[in-house]
Amino acid sequence: MVNLMNKKILVIMALALLAVSIVTSGLIQLAPLAVAYGSLEGNINTNIEYSNGTLGTDLAGLTLWYAWINTSGSQIIFLAYQSYVLNPPVITFLGQHYFADNGTEVFVGNTLEAMELYNDTNGNGLPDANYTSGQSEILYHFFVNSSASFDVKPINKTVIEGLPHYQWGIRYGTIDGFLNSADDQFTAAMVMVDYMDFSYDFYVQNNVTYLKTNFGLGKILQIVPFGYGNVSLNGLSIALFYGTIVITSKPYVTMVNGNPYNSTTAPASVEPTDSSEIKIAEATAYKFLFGQNYTLFRDSTQEVYESKCTAVSNQSVSEGGKRSEWILSLLEDTLTSIFPKISSMQAAINLDYNVSSFLYRVCYPVWSGYQLQHDPTYVAYLGTPIVPELSPPLMFVIAAAVASTVALMAALIDLKKTRKTLRHLNPPTPLPL
Repeated sequence: MVNLMNKKILVIMALALLAVSIVTSGLIQLAPLAVAYGSLEGNINTNIEYSNGTLGTDLAGLTLWYAWINTSGSQIIFLAYQSYVLNPPVITFLGQHYFADNGTEVFVGNTLEAMELYNDTNGNGLPDANYTSGQSEILYHFFVNSSASFDVKPINKTVIEGLPHYQWGIRYGTIDGFLNSADDQFTAAMVMVDYMDFSYDFYVQNNVTYLKTNFGLGKILQIVPFGYGNVSLNGLSIALFYGTIVITSKPYVTMVNGNPYNSTTAPASVEPTDSSEIKIAEATAYKFLFGQNYTLFRDSTQEVYESKCTAVSNQSVSEGGKRSEWILSLLEDTLTSIFPKISSMQAAINLDYNVSSFLYRVCYPVWSGYQLQHDPTYVAYLGTPIVPELSPPLMFVIAAAVASTVALMAALIDLKKTRKTLRHLNPPTPLPL
């Protein structure tokens, strides 16, 4: 990682480039100017049950919106870029900290690294790619550049079937992006996307936590080729490329289809999977559930298809598909400041994809540029069964207290009467002289 000063310079340069690209394109208007300054680290009270807020930075007004949940022995941290000065980049991070069933401390995080467009020529629904041999079905890397608007959804705690649910999210609107060639030799086109939506539902049942995600991608509204021929999305598929960070107090192994898997050493071959696990001492500590259906909105009709997922080797990711280091550096700095507050583990926060032991692609074989909706789930197994405590309404608490007091007074009066009756029926026996 570059040092903090270099990070600031890189971010300022990058934001300037974003502004130039947006203004010169004429596609998107800048957001209202309202500078948000402050410290990048901000102040998240990790002792409270849940909260939302903004972590400010003096880097050209770029900020991070956060959602924090602390319940049943598990902590959730969600971070997303926002800005009132420039159109913010569409970048999010989702992490969970807890103690597993065997007492091991665990932190798992997921980051959407990139989006890839591919031509599924062999019909397996997956983007076959081997950059060692130079063969790949991936045609374009879809870089989401910035958004003209964002709308945050603060945490809403509700009770569903007796269980507390924590729901939140963020929606980026009117987004410009670029389609780079698979070999990153040129930018084929600029595109405008209606929206990208990230929403979540977290709840605990017995000793298992469920983190349901809902990803929404709006329709591609406009394509502007850059003079490299016609660019069409018709018949193309789209894949979301994710990187994970796993920190544990004991050794762990990622299991794919029942076998150990490590993206840093795996061969460049397709490894389809419906679910993957993180195991510690033979016990499942975390599970990725894939393969759910997704909905495609093709104009006025809705179509349902099965999503696909594949574990990804480092050798299956081209240089053009790698996210620039500066984009993730602010997330790393923020997580580095938060992590010691919630964990006793001494570990560096590194979100670079090339050190991740588990990379994966969530794939949508039928797409062609239309709107889609999908909701995969992450499952964590806690150390001991914990029943979440529900907070009753204040009036209920007062009423219960009054009722308890009345019942206690009645019991004392009744006890006093009983004692008098007993004295009358059974007079004390006189002591011998």
